[in-house]
Amino acid sequence: MKFLLAIMAGAIYPLGFEPYSVWPITFLSLVVLFGLNQSLGMRALPLLFCFAIGKNLFGVSWVYHSILVFGSAEPYLAGLIVCLFVLILSAFYIPGGLIFDFLTRQHRTSHFQAILFASVLSFTEWLLTWFLSGFPWLFAGHSVLDTPLSNMLPIIGTLGVGWIIFYSCSSLYLSVLERRLVYLATATLPWVASLILYPIEWVEETDEYRVALVQANIDQHKKWVYAERNRNFNKHLELSRDQWDADLVIWPEAAITLFGSEAQSALNLLDQMAEESNTTFISGIPSIDRFGQGSTVTRNSLVAVGDGEGAYSKVHLVPFGEFVPFEGLLRGLIGFFDLPMSSMSAGSLDQKNLTLKFNASSISAAPAICYEVAYGETIRKRSIGSSFIVNVSNDTWFGKTQGPWQHLQIARVRALENGKPVLRATNNGVTAVIDKSGNILETLPQFETGVLSASVRLASGRTPYSYLGDWPVMVAVLLILLWGYRSRSPQG
Repeated sequence: MKFLLAIMAGAIYPLGFEPYSVWPITFLSLVVLFGLNQSLGMRALPLLFCFAIGKNLFGVSWVYHSILVFGSAEPYLAGLIVCLFVLILSAFYIPGGLIFDFLTRQHRTSHFQAILFASVLSFTEWLLTWFLSGFPWLFAGHSVLDTPLSNMLPIIGTLGVGWIIFYSCSSLYLSVLERRLVYLATATLPWVASLILYPIEWVEETDEYRVALVQANIDQHKKWVYAERNRNFNKHLELSRDQWDADLVIWPEAAITLFGSEAQSALNLLDQMAEESNTTFISGIPSIDRFGQGSTVTRNSLVAVGDGEGAYSKVHLVPFGEFVPFEGLLRGLIGFFDLPMSSMSAGSLDQKNLTLKFNASSISAAPAICYEVAYGETIRKRSIGSSFIVNVSNDTWFGKTQGPWQHLQIARVRALENGKPVLRATNNGVTAVIDKSGNILETLPQFETGVLSASVRLASGRTPYSYLGDWPVMVAVLLILLWGYRSRSPQG
């Protein structure tokens, strides 16, 4: 029963995220998780693992749609793959569970356990930002985007806000259990501080920038069909026909599916059209790098032409979608392991941002392709010195699930953390223009063909999080863990 309760607590956790956004339920799930550990006197490891299974099974089950519909897998096999994916993600909670059990072996005070609870969960989220390429999804800090606590995001980032949430939830439980107002006070203090921070503007808005984001709504089954490549290109071109008076026209991830000389001819045409209109054009396109002895690698890239220049290749590739782990063993087993363009290579970490001309000066645009926008530290570094963030994506893989909405929410968090507007162009939604405070200015409906024409203010300056990153939070977590280790009883 106790394990089932932990799974159920994890299952309701994603309800605090888009498209539901009932953030108190996420808090409730964490209160239940901490309470289970306290009231049942159980080891934390199995409880955390069960919680993670419930969280991931419901929260990222949208991958089932892509495997079933586009991977040509039977329903039972798609379900099995999703279960394996959930188990792998849930395994990230094992180190935190081991640390918690080790440091609480000698029945430490409940307040220490509340601090430790917050620290090990923050440590787990940190692991998910980099270990085994990571999957930084459904972080607690994302859930408070539309609450006063979001004012902390430009200061301490998602991981820091996550620590506050974990500690607040454990303190709320202790305030009820032990009937001590001090716990209630510590749980509410960050909210009071957030209200005080509300008037502060960390960055300055500058020029107004007119943009046009094209949402062509291309059928994913036809996107990479050879006979459809010119038709897909012409659809994007036709949608852009009346948009060249904008300062910037953006096509989504891999909007251009041409290769070789055909791709170059298409870019030359777009370059000419953009230059004649004094416009910058940016599009997602697969690029091919050639090396000696005829070897080539394909990358998922962004390119800027017209009044802009530069190219960027995706660094954080999607497993199975853009590369296949253990390729020699898995290729050919089922269609899911042979998806189009699943043999990509990652770009280098030291790539430059895109450069755009505007009002007789140059501005920098920080690129992020697809779920790269979920990597807070990567976007933080790229946004330094930029005027906005360009996020192109193709969430068509996930249909009418919560995945694209969670993705949009994460893009809003990156805007607020770094104080930079985000221009998000997608194939079929959710296309949006987001201001520096994470507010959605304009958006297009999902699954509709159209162009989002809007104006957005560019931003100059940096937030405290942009300067400091996640290191202050992670150093604090490490010091808490070291303090717990050094102050343990000799028997421990």
